Amino acid sequence: MNSNKFIAKGLLLTISGLILVFIPKIITYTLYGICIIIALACIFEIIQGLASGDLRVVIPCLIGTAILIGVIIFLPKIIAFGLGFIGGLIIAMLGISEIVKSIKSDKGLVRGIIGAIMLIAGGFCVINPFNAGEFARIIIGVVIILVGIFYLYVARVAASRRNGSTSGIIDVSGYTIDNK
Repeated sequence: MNSNKFIAKGLLLTISGLILVFIPKIITYTLYGICIIIALACIFEIIQGLASGDLRVVIPCLIGTAILIGVIIFLPKIIAFGLGFIGGLIIAMLGISEIVKSIKSDKGLVRGIIGAIMLIAGGFCVINPFNAGEFARIIIGVVIILVGIFYLYVARVAASRRNGSTSGIIDVSGYTIDNK
C-alpha cells in the first residue's frame, strides 16, 4: 500500500477545504480571473482585426465578450441563489414528508420534530437563499477538511504497518474457553 498517494490526497483536500472555508469569495475571484483572461484575449483579437483590416472580427468579438463577461460576473450570484432556493425547496419537501410519516409512525414525535426542523430550515433557505449558499459552502469545506484528515490518518496507518509494527490485535485463535 503506497502511503504517498494518501498523503498527497490528504494534503490537497485539507488545503482545498481550508481555502473554501476561510476564503469565502474564492469561487467568485476565480470566475473574475477567467473574465479578465477572456477580456484580454478579446482585446488582442480586436487589435489584430483592426491591424489586419479585417473588421468582420471586431463586432462579433465585442458582442461575444460582453455576453461572456456579463454571464461570468453574475454567475456566482445565480449559483448562490439557485443552490439556496432549490436546496431549500428539497429540504422543505423532505420535512413535509417526515411530518406525514410521523403521523403514521410509532415513533411519531421524533420524526415529527425532525420533519419540523427540516421544514423550518428549508423555509429559511427559500426565503434567504444567499445566506443558505454561504452556509453550504462552509459545510462543504468542513467535510472536505475532514476527508483530507482521514486520508492523512490512513497514510499514517499504512506507513506504520509497512514498517513492521503490529496492528494491536491479539490473536486468540489458539485459546479455548473452559466452562466449569
